[in-house]
Amino acid sequence: MPNGASSSTAAVWAILRKECRSEWRTRYGLNAALLFAVTSLTAVTFAAGRLPDRSDLLSALLWITLLFAALASMSHAFVREVESRTLQFLRLVVSPTEIALGKLLFNILFLIVVEVVTVPLFLVLTGAPPVRWPQFLLILGLGTLSLAASSTLVGAVIAQTRSRGALFAGVSLPLLLPVLASGVSGTRAQWDGMPVGGDARLLGAYAVALFAISLLLYDHLWED
Repeated sequence: MPNGASSSTAAVWAILRKECRSEWRTRYGLNAALLFAVTSLTAVTFAAGRLPDRSDLLSALLWITLLFAALASMSHAFVREVESRTLQFLRLVVSPTEIALGKLLFNILFLIVVEVVTVPLFLVLTGAPPVRWPQFLLILGLGTLSLAASSTLVGAVIAQTRSRGALFAGVSLPLLLPVLASGVSGTRAQWDGMPVGGDARLLGAYAVALFAISLLLYDHLWED
């Protein structure tokens, strides 16, 4: 059992390293996400100005930006394997679950990098009031896990279908609406000095549920 667990961990780690190297070579997803985030934030700032006293608009704008940055850039995680014809080779070496877990970890890391750039820029450009960092980071972190889990699951499901780009957005959006609603509510609550425990629990439970469903489905994906 320890050898099996060690082998699975090594396989997941190898997939994560491969994804990081592939993204670093092309920077396709990262450039798309950052370009979308910067462009949308700049356009909104010029159109609406600074919004220091509108926590409702600020929280909605932040999560909409993160949501569509993820949709614009994370659909290629599995599509890249299909288009380069490496998915079948990976299946000969590791299990579908190990492939998906490696890509899930990459998507989490990818979103963290995007948020490191996007969130400070958002706070500066919109003139947002000071955040309560523990509550803010709690909501942001749980929302990131949910975004990554849902994007990875949908990407795995639609990887070998036609019109993958349109399907990714169409299937992901219903799954991401609870994340968007809870993220907006929790972020607004921390600005308004309200407790964020309810929204944090909802985001955490949703992330766990997505992860559990994913583990049940991954081994049955891409079966001939």
